[in-house]
Amino acid sequence: MDDKKKNSPPKVSLILRVVVSVYLLYLAWGLRGAPASHTGMERLLFIGAILLFSVIGVLLGGFSIKAYLNGEYEQSDDDSSE
Repeated sequence: MDDKKKNSPPKVSLILRVVVSVYLLYLAWGLRGAPASHTGMERLLFIGAILLFSVIGVLLGGFSIKAYLNGEYEQSDDDSSE
C-alpha cells in the first residue's frame, strides 16, 4: 500500500488536471458552431477537434476526480502534520 502512495500524484497536480479538463471542455464547447460554417476537410478537422477535446477532457477530469475522492494522492508534509 505504501508503494501505491509513492507513485501517487500530489494533490495540487490532481486539481490542476481538473482545471485543464474543464478548459478542454470549454474549448470544445466554443468550437461547436465552427463545423456549420465550414465545408470539406476543414469541417472534419473541427469535428475531430471537438471530439478529441471532449473525450480527453472527460477522461482526464473523471480519473482525476476519482483519484481525489478516493484519496489516491500524495500528502505533503504540511498536510500530514495536521
